[in-house]
Amino acid sequence: MIRIISLLTVLVALQACQTLPDTSKNEVMNLPYSEVASQRYQIAASNIAYAHSSLQRIYYWPAQVKTQSALIFIHGGCWLNAYDFTHARGLFTALAKQGVATFAIEYRRTGDAGGGWPGTLTDIQQALPAVKQWLDEKALGDVPVYLAGHSAGGHLALLAAQSLTFPVEKVIGLAAITDPASYATGTNSCQNATPRFFNGMPDELPEAYAAATPVTAKISAPIILLQGDADTIVPLTQSELAGSEAIISEGAGHFDWLHSATPAYQLFLNQLLKEGR
Repeated sequence: MIRIISLLTVLVALQACQTLPDTSKNEVMNLPYSEVASQRYQIAASNIAYAHSSLQRIYYWPAQVKTQSALIFIHGGCWLNAYDFTHARGLFTALAKQGVATFAIEYRRTGDAGGGWPGTLTDIQQALPAVKQWLDEKALGDVPVYLAGHSAGGHLALLAAQSLTFPVEKVIGLAAITDPASYATGTNSCQNATPRFFNGMPDELPEAYAAATPVTAKISAPIILLQGDADTIVPLTQSELAGSEAIISEGAGHFDWLHSATPAYQLFLNQLLKEGR
């Protein structure tokens, strides 16, 4: 199922929701990575290790108002170690102000010892039980819990959801890569990084690419794919995943989901609050 959300629709719908912030200024779209990385942010309130590497950590942003939901987030960055969780701290800070407690998973990536396929996914799978224990310790089990990821992180979130040992309200992919085999044949820089992650092309490693392709039948929670039609990094075709619901934001680029001044961010926030249930 695919829904297309225009900017006008977003603004009208959000102005009717008193629980959301004023959106009259949230009209910027198709932002570059530099705008996302330069957002104002607060550092994580705390963090814990889930394994022995310094990269295997979970960072926590508590809600700054009454907690409405909890988010487990996996950052993107083409699976490369050049991009860590810090570029999304502005997102986590903005969500905290709206009552979303966020647990951001850091993990080993291409270029890190133990990173790449399948070690990167193994890190995420290992981190999730530690997040669940932390959720229970903070008594956040009474609020809805969501699992989400952006870009390559969306790919990892979908794969990790297949073996989740605890329930989540939804699995949300933000410009998620859902078909790594077709993605690897593209020509942009992130597509070119895909064979590095797998250590080969799809025709060389068909079993690896098949194992890394999400199977929605193995995911018990509803799957929502949020995608912008102006995304030049992850094409619109990646949102065509059978068994999921795709919501297309007109004019949104790849990084809009991570910036609090965009309609795309508001669509994501809606999914995490009662308006999106």
